[in-house]
Amino acid sequence: MAEIKTADFVEELKSSVQTHPVLTHPWLEDKKSHIDLDSMLLWLSQEYHVSVSFVNWFLYTAAQTDDQYAKIVLVENIWEELGEGDLSQTHVSILDKFLENLNYNTEKRIFLPHTKNYLDYMLSIVQKSFFHGIGALGPANEYLLKLEYSIMRNLYLTLQKNHDLPTPVFFQVNLSADEGHSKRLFDLIESTANTQEKRIAVEEGNRLALDARLIFYDGLMGYS
Repeated sequence: MAEIKTADFVEELKSSVQTHPVLTHPWLEDKKSHIDLDSMLLWLSQEYHVSVSFVNWFLYTAAQTDDQYAKIVLVENIWEELGEGDLSQTHVSILDKFLENLNYNTEKRIFLPHTKNYLDYMLSIVQKSFFHGIGALGPANEYLLKLEYSIMRNLYLTLQKNHDLPTPVFFQVNLSADEGHSKRLFDLIESTANTQEKRIAVEEGNRLALDARLIFYDGLMGYS
């Protein structure tokens, strides 16, 4: 059997994210030409719920392996998501504060049914196996979010030109973190997905999670 080139596999995973329809979802495409503050707040408010669940997906994935190196990588990502122990610096807290600075009433935060469906589906994916989990969390989340957040940050900067809006700290923190987090997870995939069976599971986790993200944007489309 020919040796599996995991580096090539990682590039295939990156390509699958870059070409996936989620990055050209009609909601995103529409907002690229014009976005208003209400639409930005809607996206941020739903992304808040994703941020809350995000750490749980890592915990479930880490619990499904006895590989100590893998656990370290996943827990390191979780620790950074949790502000390295500083409650005010967790990604959820930073987003909550950002929304408050945008005069969004966080006490009346909505939870769209599609967003809940997306989160439930993501949980079911990471629970399939450790390799499904790292496929869903690496390319289909950390790497995807880097691309998504770049789009949304640019749209926010456009809004900022016409409104008195705060510095986009939330985007800056996440883009900085996602760069390191996605590399760390791709390195983990390279070192652990060393059989065809494992690669198939990673690929399936990635594909299912990318498709699941479409549900999130379908909800925004239906609400806007």
